[in-house]
Amino acid sequence: MVDRYSRALVLIPVVLALGAAASAHPQVALHQGLAGGSLLSTLLLYDALFRNPPVEPTARDAAVTALVGIGWLLTLVVL
Repeated sequence: MVDRYSRALVLIPVVLALGAAASAHPQVALHQGLAGGSLLSTLLLYDALFRNPPVEPTARDAAVTALVGIGWLLTLVVL
């Protein structure tokens, strides 16, 4: 049986590959496609690990949320 976390493990590299494939468009550079794919895969990973974890969440969820947000912000600044 395929559960939610197995699908997330399959979708993460698929989203990264789709980001790389988006660079086939002449208006999208490779680093932009990979950055977009990594943002979406980070969102999937964040959802699977922290929003809906396979175990009960802990008190450090706010710190992890802030860390992921800072990572997204830094990715957008680099673009």
